[in-house]
Amino acid sequence: MKHTIKHLFLSILALFISACSTVTITTDYDDSIDISALNNFALIHQDINGSDTLTNDRISHALEQTLNEKGYHKVDLERADFLVTFHTSVESKTRIDTDYQNIGRYPYRYGGTMVQTTSTYNYKEARLVVDFLKSDENKIIWRGTAVDYLKKQKTPQEREEYIHSVVLEILETFAHKKEAL
Repeated sequence: MKHTIKHLFLSILALFISACSTVTITTDYDDSIDISALNNFALIHQDINGSDTLTNDRISHALEQTLNEKGYHKVDLERADFLVTFHTSVESKTRIDTDYQNIGRYPYRYGGTMVQTTSTYNYKEARLVVDFLKSDENKIIWRGTAVDYLKKQKTPQEREEYIHSVVLEILETFAHKKEAL
């Protein structure tokens, strides 16, 4: 009984967390490319001067792990069927919301007036773009983009878990490699 309750609680918690996700994922791809012909990848990301190498390393690790789980193999650049690269950006954004509230007589609130309330929110928006390139043509064959509010995680483990979950969501639409029978 305890196991069932624990399992139910974890399922509800997972559903709640996924329902609260603010990550927006978009993907695009070249439908003339036969994804099933791809087997091996090489990660070619280059850190630019002043970039957050801790985050870049976490993204690289999450990409490698997720692609391996999908049946693709990391190899050196010369043997790769496709290349994997990514870039990140953070932008300051402002959101302005206007709401109209009816102020009237209690308890029915009729016969009153409408009052306009405007609220302004400043936030940072983070973007992760993952590109897969055909190695022999150096052109994009698949792109996944994640956009989210920049979240503050308190520990390195929280940061790593968050990045891994975002990479999983991005690569969800990229095909699993069908293993030969």
